[in-house]
Amino acid sequence: MRIEGRIAVMGAGAIGGAIAAYLARDGYEITVIDPWADHIDAIRSDGLKLTDVKDSFSVDVEALHLSDLGAQDRQFDTVFLSVKSYDTKWAATFIERFLPPTGAVYPAQNGMNDEPVAEVVGFHRTVGCVPTISAAMYDPGHVIRTDPMQGLGFHVGELNGAITPRAQAVADALSVIGPADATSNIWGSRWSKLIANATGNAPSGLVGPHPEKMSADQQELLAMLRVAITAETLRVGTSLGFVFEPLFGPLGGVPQADFIEATTAAQYQHVKAKVDAVPSNGALGLTEEQVRRLGAPGRASLLQDVIKGRRTEANYLNGYVVEKGRLAGVDTPVNAAVTDVMNRVERGELEPSPDNVDLLRERLPG
Repeated sequence: MRIEGRIAVMGAGAIGGAIAAYLARDGYEITVIDPWADHIDAIRSDGLKLTDVKDSFSVDVEALHLSDLGAQDRQFDTVFLSVKSYDTKWAATFIERFLPPTGAVYPAQNGMNDEPVAEVVGFHRTVGCVPTISAAMYDPGHVIRTDPMQGLGFHVGELNGAITPRAQAVADALSVIGPADATSNIWGSRWSKLIANATGNAPSGLVGPHPEKMSADQQELLAMLRVAITAETLRVGTSLGFVFEPLFGPLGGVPQADFIEATTAAQYQHVKAKVDAVPSNGALGLTEEQVRRLGAPGRASLLQDVIKGRRTEANYLNGYVVEKGRLAGVDTPVNAAVTDVMNRVERGELEPSPDNVDLLRERLPG
């Protein structure tokens, strides 16, 4: 199935830009809207460029500044919303005027933004879209896809669990980027992606762009912290009634119950040993040759924000786990500590450094 009607990408950064570029190459007419003026101007001048491990190409798409669209009266049937989590509410409010009664917004973002979007445009016009690809943007008009492209794509699903033609059509369309499915458990997919973000984004941001400078002890501590983040997030989500989809990478090789039941230092260490024993097929890593071809290593999106000196999404990832943990009556000390340290880095009180990992040691069970 193909998507019918007009398509817009609201927020054409790394993920949104990748969606726009691949769909445009597949023959869709795409309109991108973005608040970064230089980015829109570069697309207008030279097209939207995308580089991945297999190819580099440019596509012509309609590129609009916010003020351009604000002065128009048109409608889009399908809107991929790919702004930062903290920009979700205003972006959804902005685009709602251009959404017909039968249209839908697909939040293709990190974080848990389906409900905030639905509160603006309506639950009947919100369809979940969980991206599992990795991408970066360091220069206007140029998206770099930083994953090897095997096994990474999208999960699309109605918030009520139905498998509808519109969800299936979007999943089919996104399959040109990577494996994509229409799921009846979009909330489980979203929570599983939250674990990937909570274990990868903020920890990478507080360590900084040189993880190779970490000592062996710091690497061991960070691995333990990721086990604890996973355990806390699973306990929170399951307490709220969600059924997680399989976790990403080596975490997915260990039964979720093992994480949930671990509460002592010895139990965490036991789970970490199981994670370490999961065979790696290299599907999520780039080779040195691929990094040279792309011109950039694979970096967590929050680390990209740290490098650029931008606001981060820590409060919407690990901070979200803390917030929901309070509602569920589940303690989340490690997620709370990671959020706190990352916010200190963001405020300039700490420099991104492997030494920041040591600040989190006391939050693990003794």
